[in-house]
Amino acid sequence: MTDTKQNFINLIKNRSAENEKAVQLLFEQKLFGNCISILRQELDSFIRIMYLGRIPNIPERERLMALTLEGKKWNMLTENNKSKQITDKDMIEKANELKGYIHYVYKFGCAFIHLSDFQNYQTKNPFLKLEYNEEFDIKLYLYQYHGYPMDADLTVENISILIPDIFKKISENMACYFNDILNDDIIEM
Repeated sequence: MTDTKQNFINLIKNRSAENEKAVQLLFEQKLFGNCISILRQELDSFIRIMYLGRIPNIPERERLMALTLEGKKWNMLTENNKSKQITDKDMIEKANELKGYIHYVYKFGCAFIHLSDFQNYQTKNPFLKLEYNEEFDIKLYLYQYHGYPMDADLTVENISILIPDIFKKISENMACYFNDILNDDIIEM
C-alpha cells in the first residue's frame, strides 16, 4: 500500500469527521439547508471513492489521488491524447453504474450550495422543482433506507428529521469501500 492511497483515505476520513460535526451543529440549530449542503459534500467524497474504485488501472487511481493531495483538479487523457478535466458529471455517471439515486441527491444538494431559490425552502418546496423520476428516486431511497412513507410529500420540513441518519448512511457506505481502494480492488455491486 502506498502513502498516497492512505493519505487520500485519511483526507476523506478527516473531511467526513468534520462534516459529521457540522451536520450535528447545524441540525441542532434547524439550519436544514446548510445540513443538505453538508450532505452534498459527503456525497462528493463518496462519489470520488466510487469513481476511483471503478478504475481498473491502479497507477491511474493513484495519480488521481495524488492530484487531490497536491491540490490539483482531476484530469484524464481523451482518445485524441488531450488532457480533459474530470467533471462531477463524469464521476456521477460512473457512480451511477452502482447507485442510481446518487445523481439526484447530488443535484438536489448542489442547489443548496449555490445561491438559488432553494434557500427559500421555508416558503417554497424545492422538491417541486425536480422531475417526477428524480423526486421518486429520492423518495424511494428515503423509503428503503430510512422508512420514509412513499405517500408522504417530499419537503425539507418532512425529511429534516432524517438528515442525521442520511448523513450516517452515506458516510458508513463510503467507509465500506476504503479497503477496496487501499487494496487495489474493483468496486462492484
